[in-house]
Amino acid sequence: MTQPLSLSALLEESKRLTSHLTSAEIPTVKRGIDLLESESRKLVARSARDGRPLDPRAQAMLASAGVDTDELANNSASAALLSAFELLQPAYDANVASFLSQQQEQSIINAIEESELSTLDDFDRNMAAHMNHVWEDTQRRLFEELGQFQGAASSATAAFVSSGGAHAYSAPAIRVTATTHPRLDRYAQVVRDLNDARVPAAVRSVAPQFNLLGALETATAESSLELKSKQISQIWRILSHYSSGPDSVVAGACSYLEETFVEHVDRLVAQYPHDANVGGIPSVHRKVQGYLRVLFGRLGRVPAFLEVFNDDAIWAHMFTLYRCGHKQDLLRYALDMEDIITDSDPGFVAYLKAFLDGSLARAGIGSDVPVSPSSLEDPYKAALYKAIGRGNVPKKATAEAIQTTEDYMWAGLVLIRDADSISASSGHPRSTLEALQTLIVKYGAAHFDPSGNSPLLYLRVLLLCGLFEDAAEYLLQIDRFQIEGVHMAALLAYFGLLSVPSPVYSRAMVQYARALADDGADESAVHYLLLLTLPSSEMHDECVRALTKLLYERRDYARLLGDIQADGTRRRGFLEHYLPLLGISTPEQFAQTIVRKLADRSRDEGRLADAVLLYNLAERYNTVLNVLCRQLGEALYQTGIEAVSEVEGVARAVLEHYQQREHIARVLDERAVSTCSTLLAVTEFVASHSRGAYEEALELIASTQLLPLDGDVVASASQHAERVRTLDDSITRNFSLVLLTAMDTLSRIYAGLRESPFLDAIKQAKMQDLRRKARGLMVFSGMIQFRMPPETYAKLNRLDVFMN
Repeated sequence: MTQPLSLSALLEESKRLTSHLTSAEIPTVKRGIDLLESESRKLVARSARDGRPLDPRAQAMLASAGVDTDELANNSASAALLSAFELLQPAYDANVASFLSQQQEQSIINAIEESELSTLDDFDRNMAAHMNHVWEDTQRRLFEELGQFQGAASSATAAFVSSGGAHAYSAPAIRVTATTHPRLDRYAQVVRDLNDARVPAAVRSVAPQFNLLGALETATAESSLELKSKQISQIWRILSHYSSGPDSVVAGACSYLEETFVEHVDRLVAQYPHDANVGGIPSVHRKVQGYLRVLFGRLGRVPAFLEVFNDDAIWAHMFTLYRCGHKQDLLRYALDMEDIITDSDPGFVAYLKAFLDGSLARAGIGSDVPVSPSSLEDPYKAALYKAIGRGNVPKKATAEAIQTTEDYMWAGLVLIRDADSISASSGHPRSTLEALQTLIVKYGAAHFDPSGNSPLLYLRVLLLCGLFEDAAEYLLQIDRFQIEGVHMAALLAYFGLLSVPSPVYSRAMVQYARALADDGADESAVHYLLLLTLPSSEMHDECVRALTKLLYERRDYARLLGDIQADGTRRRGFLEHYLPLLGISTPEQFAQTIVRKLADRSRDEGRLADAVLLYNLAERYNTVLNVLCRQLGEALYQTGIEAVSEVEGVARAVLEHYQQREHIARVLDERAVSTCSTLLAVTEFVASHSRGAYEEALELIASTQLLPLDGDVVASASQHAERVRTLDDSITRNFSLVLLTAMDTLSRIYAGLRESPFLDAIKQAKMQDLRRKARGLMVFSGMIQFRMPPETYAKLNRLDVFMN
C-alpha cells in the first residue's frame, strides 16, 4: 500500500511535470502559498470596503462625541493598509496578459533609451568633427592672412621633399612700411598700366600688348638707391629670355649665360688692356686670346698641361668661343687649326661640323669615342668634349675649366639643349631638365650661398633651371626683396611660366593686396587682386572671391562699386572699368556675381545700411524693402521701440524715394510695399504710445486695419483673424506687442475718462465704445492661429477686466 504524498511532495512532483517546458526568458508562474495569501488579502480588502454599513449604535455613539462617521468611513475606505506593512520585494505576476503587456512596455522604453543614447553619441561625434573642421578652416585662413604656413613646392621640389632631403619654404607675411612707399608707388603704377592694357585685350579676347618687363626694369632702376642692390636687374634680364613661354626655358637660360660670359670677357680685357694686348678694334678671336692672356697671366704662365700652338691655347680658345655662344667662329677656328687638331683627335673637326649643323644622326658620325686621362689632360679639351657630347668625360677632368656657378649651370643646360643630337649619335640616355632641377633642389640655397651674403645667387640658379614656383617663393622669403618677389611672380605669370592654379602666386597677390588695403591704398589693392586672373581665365572665380572679401572688409562700396544718385542716375564705380578681367560682360552679371553676394552677406550679418545700398545698386528694390521689413520686425520684437529709430528712418526714406520714382514704383511688389507701410505705422503707433499720445496711437493702429477696432468689432474679429494668416512674418511675430499696446492704449484712455470729474453722456458713450473695442480684441486674440506667450493673454484679461 503506497504512502500518501505530502503537500511538499505534490508541489515538487508538479514542478517536475513542466520542467522540460521551462525557458530562461519566461518566468515561471508561481501560485504558491504566498501568492494565495496575497490574493486572499486583496479579496478581503475589497469585501471589507464593499461590506455592510456600521452598526447604528456605534454610529450614534460616535456622532454624540462629534465624529462624522460618513466622512471617516469614506477616508478610511480609500486607504490601502494591507500593502503598508508588506516587504518591498518584486513579486511575479501570475497574469500572463499583464506580464506580456509589461514586457512590451519595458522593451519599448529600452528601445527609446538606447535610441536616445545612440542619437546623443552621434550628435557628440558629429559636433566634434564639425568643430574640428571649423577650427582647421579658421586656422588655415588665419595663417593665410598672416603668411605663416608652408607653401606648395614644384614637382621637382616635392619629389625631393618626399625623399627627406629638404623642406618646403615658409613665406613670411608681406609688410608695408613708410620706407617702402616710394617703391610701392612705382610698382603700383606699373600694375595699373598693365591692367589698363589688359581690359581692351580681354574684350577682344587677345593677348595684351604691354611691355611689363621694361616697365619693371624702369621701376627697379628708379628704386636702386632704396634697394642698395643691382642684382634685381639681373633677375629681369634672365626673365627677358623666357618671354616666349615655357618652351624657351633651356635655350633662353643658355643664351643668358653666354651673353653674360661675353660681358665678363669684355670687362676683363678692358680692365687689363696691357696684359690683353688685343689692339684697337679687336676681332672675336683677338678678344678670346686677350682674355686667355689675362687669365693665365694671373697664374704667371700658361699651364703646362694645356695644348699650345704659337702661344695660343687651342682647346682653351675653342672652349671659350663655345662658352660665349660663338658657334660659327668656333667652327672656322677649328677648320683653320684642323692640321694641328688632327694630331690628337682625327675625327673631331668633322664631328664638330656635323654637331653644329644638327646633322650628327644623318651623317652617321658616332660620338662615343674612347677617352682616357692622358688624352684629356687639357681641362678645356675635356670641357668642350663634354659640352658637345663627344665621349664619356669624367667630371673631374673639367674642374679647371668649369669653376663658377654660372659655368656649372651652362655646362648642364647645353647638354639638355642639344640632348636630341647627342643621344642620337652616342646612344647615351638623354639629359633632362627634370634631373637638373632635382639636383639643384637637393643642393639647396646653403650650397650656393653658404655665408648668406649673396641670397639672390640661388634665385638665379632656380630661374635658370626653370624652377619658377620655387624661385617666386624663395624671393618672397627675403624681407628686402618681398615687393620685388610679388612683381617677379606677376611677370612669371604674364609669360605663362607658372602652373595654373599656382598657390604661391595666389597667396603673394592676396597678401600684398591685403597689406596695401591695410595701408589705405584700396584701389591699388584691387589692381593686385585683378592680377589673379593674369595666368589664366580659370582664376576668375578665385579672383571674384578675393575681391568680394576685400570689398566686404573695406566697405567703401560707393567708390569701388558705384552708387545711385538722388536723381536716379547711376554713378559707375572704380571696379566696373575692369570687369572684363573677371569675365563679366554685363551689368546684370556684375550684380549677380559680386554685388548681390556682398548684399546677402551684409544682410545676414546685420549691416543694414550696407545691405540697402548694395541691393539698391543691384536694382533689387523689392529685396531692399524685404530686408527693411525684416530689420524693422526684428528690432520691434527683440528690443522694442528704443532701437527702431535708425531702421525706421532708413525704411521711411527708402520707401518714399521708391514711390516717387516712377521706373522703380512700377516694379515694386505690392505685398512688400504694404508690409513696409504697415510696419512703419506700427512703429509710429508704439512710439506714440510710449510718449503718452494715446488718442494719436489709437488712430494709427486703427488705420493699419490689423485689429478689429471699427464697426461691429466682435463680428469683424473673425475676418481680421483670417487676414492675419496672409500677413508677413515680420508683422505676425510682433502681434503680442501690438495687442498689448493697443489694449493698454484703450485702458489708459478709459481710465482718463473714468477719472474725469464730469461724466456727461458723450464721455459715457465713448467709454462704452472703448469697452466694446476691448471686448473685440479679446475675441480676436482667441481666434488668431498662432501661439502667443501665456503672459500676453493674462495681461489682456487683466486689462479687459479693468475696463468691463
